[in-house]
Amino acid sequence: MAKSENSQNSEKFEPGAARFGNFINYYSFNSVSKRLEAIPSDLLSQLQLNIHPVVCLDIGCNSGDLTVGLYSHLTSNIDGTKMHVLGIDLDDVLITRCNESNQYPEFVTYQQIDIMDANSTAQLTAFLEKYNRTEFDLITCFSTTMWIHLNYGDSGLNNFLKTVSNITKFLLLEPQEWKCYKAAVRRMTRLNREAFAIKKLQVKEITGHITKFLQSECNMKFHACFGETSWGRSLYLFQKN
Repeated sequence: MAKSENSQNSEKFEPGAARFGNFINYYSFNSVSKRLEAIPSDLLSQLQLNIHPVVCLDIGCNSGDLTVGLYSHLTSNIDGTKMHVLGIDLDDVLITRCNESNQYPEFVTYQQIDIMDANSTAQLTAFLEKYNRTEFDLITCFSTTMWIHLNYGDSGLNNFLKTVSNITKFLLLEPQEWKCYKAAVRRMTRLNREAFAIKKLQVKEITGHITKFLQSECNMKFHACFGETSWGRSLYLFQKN
């Protein structure tokens, strides 16, 4: 009996059941280094971002490992004081972990912000005003679009793309493809959690839709693809026209 209860408790708190992708041990199974290997360390120079400081936003920062790693990676060839990064996540526990482990508190900041909340734009604008800016130089969003899509539907994904494209010069995305959606649904079903309304989603060619929507509706153009990560996901960079 005790074994059965322990098993149930183990499933109840299984990280894979995180409804918004806010896994408690995410970077233990999705390596930071593998992502960074795909991104040129001189990316800021390549993009000719010569206004200092370069101001970046990382959406869905989780525990901050990749946010800090990205800052370190992109400043390896430049003065680190020339870049400031804001990492945001909807999970306050994860943001606490970010702040506790932050190696660069002067240059990397974390806030609990839900990008899908109507107040998020005002919160991000307040951050930009510290640097007399009206938009970010670069927004990154790693393996987050699926969770937005599953929770908010096709219109939610499109609204997200409109929101972020309005406040950045460059947008770096790592979308999850449809097979990842099906795996997420299976995990939730296995644990008897509230099901995602996946059958209502019309958009299934994820990267194709994102690319087309950004180009046709968001005044952005495709800039580069940085190949695949160890999970077979590609990194796509878009630029505002």
